[in-house]
Amino acid sequence: MLENLVDEFKDKKVLIWGLGLEGNSTYTFIKNILPDQQLFICDRNKPDQSMFKNDIVIDEKDLDTSEYDIVMKAPGIKVKKNTGNISGQAPLFLKYFKDNVIGVTGTKGKSTTASLIYHVLQGKFSNIYLVGNIGVPCFDILKFMTLDSIVVFEISCHQLEFSTSSPYIGVLLNLFEEHLDFYDSYELYKNAKKQIYLNQTNNQMAIINYDIINEVEDPERFMWINKDIYADGKTLVTPYDSVTINETRLIGSHNMSNLAVVYYITHVLYGITNDMFLERVKTFKPLQHRLSFVGTFNTITYVNDSISTIGQSTIQAIKSLDNVSTVLIGGYERNIDYSELISFLKNVEIDNIILMYKTGKRILGSLDETKAKVYYVDDLKEAVKLAKTITKRNKICLLSPAAASFGHFKNFEERGNIFSDLVRLDY
Repeated sequence: MLENLVDEFKDKKVLIWGLGLEGNSTYTFIKNILPDQQLFICDRNKPDQSMFKNDIVIDEKDLDTSEYDIVMKAPGIKVKKNTGNISGQAPLFLKYFKDNVIGVTGTKGKSTTASLIYHVLQGKFSNIYLVGNIGVPCFDILKFMTLDSIVVFEISCHQLEFSTSSPYIGVLLNLFEEHLDFYDSYELYKNAKKQIYLNQTNNQMAIINYDIINEVEDPERFMWINKDIYADGKTLVTPYDSVTINETRLIGSHNMSNLAVVYYITHVLYGITNDMFLERVKTFKPLQHRLSFVGTFNTITYVNDSISTIGQSTIQAIKSLDNVSTVLIGGYERNIDYSELISFLKNVEIDNIILMYKTGKRILGSLDETKAKVYYVDDLKEAVKLAKTITKRNKICLLSPAAASFGHFKNFEERGNIFSDLVRLDY
């Protein structure tokens, strides 16, 4: 299989478009297997030609992707015209190693779910890897791969967009409006996500959220989340077995639903016993920035949910915590639909809603009558400063922005880290 992947690049005119984590991984991989082959490099921040020896650096403004045999595009780059030669690490990895892959996607929950699958399967298997959108480029593990390797692949819409193969097990957790600054319509975003199962053959399996059953051809082929696989409180149910969670650091019904998917894959398909499953879930540490407890300062408990970039995840975050007094909402404007969040905020039983940035201003215009007090401030620093004065003692201040971090922070991780620093400061 690796030999076939090498042939994708050998004696070809190859462009690496984007020198982020994945682009640098691709460059290193090709240079290791084909050290004498000339490559073409293009990045928004034009790199120094001297760094690439015999390779050629292309200015992005002069780029014509049709001139190359294969374009290895970084996932975050938007293609205005598909010239038929656009690819990337995920499309090629799935093309040649799909039978080894458990692929997880969805608007929300994919990082936690993929990490849980990996953590639980580690209790039985050693030849297992966690790659993809979680932060490890899939090409980085190729040198370790064997025929029986298990690869848990957290796959984003950007990584799936140009894929023509689907993983052996494909999971589509949910679909909500997201990335509409990148995709021209919600339909195009959904179409990218659906590549997780659309190219499957009969010996492969897909686990799909029941909410989109009307959009799926031959639905009887698939397992359905919230129908075949679901959580009843803390009891995880599949058509073949069930188990009740007795101890976990995960909170919220959405996490129980995702755990049911993990239980089906690891217990039913990979033979993890119930006892081992429960033990592995007990030792799983939730990911940072997703309902992470920052600490209690001056009797106020602060929770970081910076990874929340859509309204539905903010709703779920508030529902998952019993004692929220103040919620901080707002960020980069992508023109996603906030009607469900606005309706929820009008009736939610909390004390304060602090809105910030452009999305906060848009939401503010629709919150005419609420049970909570509503405030607007310019930025996160002012939001935290205000929250410290208005949050009730012995209750929770929650950062759950329902918006992207772009334009104000490098990413949601930086936003969460700054929030964590700010709550520790004395004003």
